[in-house]
Amino acid sequence: MITDQGATTNEPRLRRNNLSLPNAIALSAALMGPVLAVILNAPAAGPSAGSALVLAFLISMIVCLFTGNTLIQFARQLPSSGSFYTFTSRGLGSGAGFFTGWLFFGAYAALSAGLFGANGFFAQNYVEATFHTNLPWWLYGAFFTAIVFMLSYRSIKSSVRVDLALLIVEVVVFLVLATIAIIKAGHGNSLVGFTPAGSHHGLSGIGLGVVFGILSFIGFDAAATLGEESRNPKRTIPLAVGGAVLLVGLFYVFVMYGLVAGYHLNSASGLKSFVTDPTPFVTLAHRYAPWLVELVDLCAIAGLFSAFLALQNTTIRVIFSMGREGALPPFLGVVHPKYHSPHRAIYALTIFTVVTALPIGVWLGPGPTGLYGFTGSIGTVGVVIVYMLCNLALIRYFYHHKNFNFILHVVFPILGIVGLIYPLWETVIPGQAFPYNLVPYIVGLYILWGLGTYVYLRRSPEKLAAFGSVVLEEPIVRAEEGGILDAPLEPPAH
Repeated sequence: MITDQGATTNEPRLRRNNLSLPNAIALSAALMGPVLAVILNAPAAGPSAGSALVLAFLISMIVCLFTGNTLIQFARQLPSSGSFYTFTSRGLGSGAGFFTGWLFFGAYAALSAGLFGANGFFAQNYVEATFHTNLPWWLYGAFFTAIVFMLSYRSIKSSVRVDLALLIVEVVVFLVLATIAIIKAGHGNSLVGFTPAGSHHGLSGIGLGVVFGILSFIGFDAAATLGEESRNPKRTIPLAVGGAVLLVGLFYVFVMYGLVAGYHLNSASGLKSFVTDPTPFVTLAHRYAPWLVELVDLCAIAGLFSAFLALQNTTIRVIFSMGREGALPPFLGVVHPKYHSPHRAIYALTIFTVVTALPIGVWLGPGPTGLYGFTGSIGTVGVVIVYMLCNLALIRYFYHHKNFNFILHVVFPILGIVGLIYPLWETVIPGQAFPYNLVPYIVGLYILWGLGTYVYLRRSPEKLAAFGSVVLEEPIVRAEEGGILDAPLEPPAH
């Protein structure tokens, strides 16, 4: 097992120097689900933002770049599979680190259940429409889950290669569609989409559009969990995080402009038609490139699967990191002796996904307005809180650091926190329709559960001291102690 100074024991560990920069970018980009995001979030944001949908996604990219800076700054110092859990443990102390990890893996586990349902829902609809065969959605969900399980169990490298291949196809198809729409849009082309004037609801409409824009960036942090498996991680992980936000963000802005131009959202008639259209990109394909219609449908399914696979690989690494350091049951912090995968964390997450997704999917339905939307809202609240905590941790960690930079380590994280307040409020605001009105209560109960767990862990101070201790070749800097420890902490024995 890896300690701060790179020491090892005879226990199996995550495979070192295994992943390249494109591999790491693929994990983050796949988890964002760029095609899935534009298919689901554009119709949700468009009625409020109007043609300023382009501006809303541009603002979202800028806001996420501030939090991306936080990950980049930490990853240069503390490469670890624990990601936010490790970073916040170092910056704010073991208590904040535990709650960050608790919220992070809980939020992503909720998203995993939602993707089980969404994969099943979209596949069921496609097969029924194309082949006139109606099978239960959960069979498709179970099928995709089995593939995700096998890929994540056998090889992270194979997983990210699959993600990368699917991403390239999906992105190319939608870039082609957006380009054709722009060329053929005529008077639909206008720069008004980059200005507040494009929103008929003013700044509030743009603000709601930013909420859905930020939701589209959730997952850009995934590459940070590869800190122990990437080549030259202190260079690779920062480039992967920043590259994923910029590349996917530019994709969003371009495709959103293609949608705005192609649908003529700068006109009242175009906006009126858009509001009642649940699948505007399919409409664009029918209107401008009928030969792309089938590919657009298939890309939606491929995007869901690649996001599901990326989410699994990200979440299990956080669970594994917390398990090996005693923040979760230690049996979760074990690596497979042959495949070097955190196999027990994979078992745990897969079981949770299926056990959670089936009853909620039967109760609410598996699609965007059911299981996927409900668990997505729960997961989003948790992830946004994690982002805010990590931004705070960056300020504390670097305040007395020799490389302290006021802009990078104070201004940017504060702007990141400010930019996330409104999306968080919109997700938990009182008065929402059932079952979304339950979201803040579910998150609150989960936090109380974490509080009880933390109180239990406080009975063993040596466990708390180990939180966030496993990184590559870095001395320990702890908020509680205000300085650098000369001797590394060993991970807890299992």
